Amino acid sequence: MVTDAEKELEQKRLAARQAMEGPEWTAKREREEKEKKISETGEQLKKSLAEIDQKKTAMELEWVKLDDQRKIVRAQLAPILEREKQAESAEASLELEEAKTVLTQDKQVIEKKRQVAQITRQEAEKEKWGYQEKLWQIERVIETNTVKYRALLDQEDEAKKQLNELHV
Repeated sequence: MVTDAEKELEQKRLAARQAMEGPEWTAKREREEKEKKISETGEQLKKSLAEIDQKKTAMELEWVKLDDQRKIVRAQLAPILEREKQAESAEASLELEEAKTVLTQDKQVIEKKRQVAQITRQEAEKEKWGYQEKLWQIERVIETNTVKYRALLDQEDEAKKQLNELHV
């Protein structure tokens, strides 16, 4: 912690420096200090831009990996959805056929077929849910990463603006 006496001594020292330097040397020193500060700030901004670029590249590669996974899951899900659709269709047509049938014996045969179609549909639905959950998880990660990526774009834009302002 800097004491009041230390602050006062520092102010007196700076005043002594200016008095001994004279206006020309003071202006030169201040100009050099300003240039040094601008250069350091520029280097920091360039370093920050390089780090942002690395993060963006990593996120882009992660997106490619996730998109490949998403395509695989969709490909695995497609035949299951088709099987479910066919079972639903068979179930519906058997229900209609059962409603039109008069004989009890025929109704029982149709009812058994309908139950088999229903079981097939239920099995397809259960299998589908697992794949859909995987797909939703992938989608959530992609969404989260997209938000983070766009935040990096904002940071990158701001750093570029600051860098341009330094050179103006």
